[in-house]
Amino acid sequence: MRCTLNRVLRSKPALVSVLYLVPPGASSALAQISQDVRSPTLSDYYRMETVGSPAISPSGDRVAFVRTRIMEDENRRHSEVWLVSTDGEPVPVRLTTPGFSASSPRWSPDGRILTFSSSRPGGSIWFLRMDRPAGEAFQIEGVGGSPIFSPDNRWIAFTKPTPPPPGDPKTYRSDFDRTIDERFEGRMYDWMNYRFDRRGYLDDPRDPQATPPQEIYVVPREGGTPRQLTHLGVDARGVAWSPDGRSLAFTADSHQRDEHTYERADLWVLDLDGDARRLMDDGYHYRNPSWSPDGRRIAVQRSAGLDMVIESGQSHGAPIDIYVIPVNGGQSLNITENWDLMAGAPQWSDGNLIYFSTGISGNTHLFRVSAGRGGVEQLTDGDRQLRGFSFTRDFNRIAYQSTDPTHPGDVFTSAINGTRERQ
Repeated sequence: MRCTLNRVLRSKPALVSVLYLVPPGASSALAQISQDVRSPTLSDYYRMETVGSPAISPSGDRVAFVRTRIMEDENRRHSEVWLVSTDGEPVPVRLTTPGFSASSPRWSPDGRILTFSSSRPGGSIWFLRMDRPAGEAFQIEGVGGSPIFSPDNRWIAFTKPTPPPPGDPKTYRSDFDRTIDERFEGRMYDWMNYRFDRRGYLDDPRDPQATPPQEIYVVPREGGTPRQLTHLGVDARGVAWSPDGRSLAFTADSHQRDEHTYERADLWVLDLDGDARRLMDDGYHYRNPSWSPDGRRIAVQRSAGLDMVIESGQSHGAPIDIYVIPVNGGQSLNITENWDLMAGAPQWSDGNLIYFSTGISGNTHLFRVSAGRGGVEQLTDGDRQLRGFSFTRDFNRIAYQSTDPTHPGDVFTSAINGTRERQ
């Protein structure tokens, strides 16, 4: 009884304050609103539009974003890249042709080029010049994947599927095996994950010919013949340029072809001559590297993969922390060790701060932590989910998508600390 009474007493002041905030005569207006409210219908769903994937320009004066609507008659979604100014009255303009879907806008470091993906014929990667009046999209010779511009604007890195050279002819243990292989018209599957919903039957993940690895390439910014830098036979992920444009950090799981081994990607550093050096090989799973401004350290997510969880006999999952790792040797530092949430992908600022987003109480917000002493600070707030954080060159402003239970999503900008927010 005491618990029930306390709960009533605690709620009573809030109830009184709400009653005082309702102005005279408002009850009839509230009643009218309640009559106008109705449940959503299927036609409402098809009228919904969403915006997301914001990319703020390096100078912070413009934001490119993706606008998506549902094409009911064609049973698909259609996306376009739009642009809006962050100064003055925001009047969005469409950048891409409405005849083909487009997505994934990204700026070059100098803000002169915007790249995006498109379904238009001739290739999936396209570019727009943003330092002159609107013009036609173009392609850069040799770019065969999502472009990653070097900070000095000299190079473009990308990954693309690369089958290895053909191996030795297939051998058989017996004539019977050869006969079965030559006469059998069906397909045999002898790997664990052999099919997937909406994708059907999968190619053999153990065979690099059937599932080519994502290898790293570079090409001059003005275009040319791409040069393959890695020959690992497994996927290179999270590629990030060093500040001086001379090296690349990435993660790769050398056990990727072993279907009995769970995730345990290592951290690598690669120079432009193709010399790759593994920085971490301790059984942990590394993701999303980000360089420090001086190029001496790398911030990266680290977690214990499922193999480590099983071997240690844990009855629960493993934490995801951000580690700072010296490039040329030294002690690694867990800067979120005393923080009890799962840290997202790190983004090193132009100083000694590292930014990341993560989920908290059903919401998603931006946080930052000092690279030297730790101490996590939450920057944004509210009952909403913020995604796709994009930073200006000087880390003074950010752009992001905001979604809550009554709004499907919109693009906002704010100061780096979450103040001066603008839709």
